[in-house]
Amino acid sequence: MKRVSLIQQLWFLVVAAVVLAAAGSLAANLYNARNYLEQQLAAQSADAANSLALLITQNHADRAMGETLINAAFDQGHFRSITWRDPEGKATVQRLNAAGFGGAPQWFRQIFPLTTAPARAMVSSGWMQAGFVEVESEAGYAYVSLWQGALTVSFWVAIAGIVVGLIGSIGVGTIRRQLLAVVDQAKAITQRRFVTIPEPDGPEMGRLAQAMNAMVTRVKAMFEEEANRLEEMRRQLNFDKVTALANRDYFMGRLGATLGEPDVAQEVLVLMRIGALAELNAHLGRPLTDEMLAQFGRVLLDRQRFGDDSLAARMNGADFTLLAQQSHFDADKVAQLHDELMALLSSFAGEAVVLSMAVTELRQGDSIRDVMSRLDAALALAEANGGTRVEIAGGNVDKPLALTAERWGHLLDQAVAASEFKLVRFAVRNAHGGLLHEEAPLRLKQGDDWLPASQFLPMAIRTRRVAALDLAAVGMALTQLAADPACPGLGVNLAAESLDDDGFIAQLAALVRNQRQAASRLWLEMAEAGVVPRFERFRALCLALEELPCKIGVEHFGRQFSLIGQLHDLGIDYLKVDGSFVPQIEQHQGNQTFLKGVCNIAHNIGLGVVAEGVKTEQEASTLFALGFDGVTGPGVK
Repeated sequence: MKRVSLIQQLWFLVVAAVVLAAAGSLAANLYNARNYLEQQLAAQSADAANSLALLITQNHADRAMGETLINAAFDQGHFRSITWRDPEGKATVQRLNAAGFGGAPQWFRQIFPLTTAPARAMVSSGWMQAGFVEVESEAGYAYVSLWQGALTVSFWVAIAGIVVGLIGSIGVGTIRRQLLAVVDQAKAITQRRFVTIPEPDGPEMGRLAQAMNAMVTRVKAMFEEEANRLEEMRRQLNFDKVTALANRDYFMGRLGATLGEPDVAQEVLVLMRIGALAELNAHLGRPLTDEMLAQFGRVLLDRQRFGDDSLAARMNGADFTLLAQQSHFDADKVAQLHDELMALLSSFAGEAVVLSMAVTELRQGDSIRDVMSRLDAALALAEANGGTRVEIAGGNVDKPLALTAERWGHLLDQAVAASEFKLVRFAVRNAHGGLLHEEAPLRLKQGDDWLPASQFLPMAIRTRRVAALDLAAVGMALTQLAADPACPGLGVNLAAESLDDDGFIAQLAALVRNQRQAASRLWLEMAEAGVVPRFERFRALCLALEELPCKIGVEHFGRQFSLIGQLHDLGIDYLKVDGSFVPQIEQHQGNQTFLKGVCNIAHNIGLGVVAEGVKTEQEASTLFALGFDGVTGPGVK
């Protein structure tokens, strides 16, 4: 049985009140009018009877004169019958109106009958009684008057009802808007979006909204306090105090996580070494040396220059690294950075300072040892040359196809039209070893090969075709989910650059809406580094998908960590914590405390938490003990 809403109940009450008031007013008016008309009819009958009896008496009860008088009165048409009866009650003269008088519906006459009792007056002839005159008024005229009065009253009652209804509609509409605002706020809380609303003017709704807002404010304050505490802990554990750069352990964890991903992005790694730093420290003194290193670090922390997902680290006293996407950091920019940093160091030292720099590109299948060995060899060569140039580490690096942007655009359009893609699957498992869902990165068919996303995604972004690729991947995942009911779920990574396409969100929502059943096992995720600069567009995506059964999350969470303070306002379903914190987590008590705090704060607002980059069973068991809901990575099969 369908439940009646409070707004519907209010409407029923308003309508019932208006109808009852109108009906009561109409009925009371009609009954009063009927009583008045009955009195008028009775008075008319009595007056006519008395007048006729007096006139007939004055004419000595002459039958001919009496008949003339009665005919004259009857012909006026106001009487149903006029009868002169003798003392024995026998009619001497009688006139009857058998046809009656129309003008009012029969049903109306039945509902409001008019009682017209005949009036009598005595007729005398001298001192003798000559009978009596009996007069009954015609009620037809009264019915017409009553009917017309009913129509007039009904019209004005209807007008009054409409006015009252409009006023009630405004009142109910105001209450409805206030209720819906509170309902939407409560609904947002269930969707893990803690929002406040303006307090209504009414005392009852105002108190309710005030209580809800106070609760939301307390939750936000607790969330932000915990987020600030975790951010401070992360800084202390993973970042150098002097330069604000990542420390060696965190950087190596990030590098291992990057190399362990199914698709290694086109990234470059730069290794830098400041020559004779100990002598500089002795010459300048520690405060000035620290200021020099702090400015050195600020140059490397320029995300606008090196990309939102770049990471700079201080490996030890004199060694620094920078990991950045190749699209943001080509050979010319590396050389420019080398000259800029050398000038900075020399300005503090007052003389030329040697800065050795080596660069290598990451490639599929690389291990940390492979990358660092190439860099160490190149750095040794740079030092041998006096640190005057940048050395490029050797090695055959997988590169994207050497095609022009126009050719890439044509190739991607053709691939989308012909569905020349496939999804490869990687397991995400829960604490019991069960399959939580499967990550499903996209592959592009090129001849007999299947290219990983790292080789075509940069050009898809550059040629503005990344939204079409993401929609194709989601459509493919929904088709596979519909064909395989046993699959617990597929996770599709969406490029944050797709949000720059104005039609992407609407097209994605329509695609998911058309396959709601399969979409209940669809996991959509975006990288934190792409979400942060497009936060409002990402919020719009979350709002567009909030009524749909798919899940939405943030991957590589923790690389910037600034997003954690805004999670309460998104309504997402899960986080995938970046693999930078995972390597040998069983041996790092500090990172264990940090990750446990992340799990607690996420679980408190209803988010699932998955760890990326897991390589060993020890790491997985430690992460589950800390509160993680799932793990994924090279060691998860």
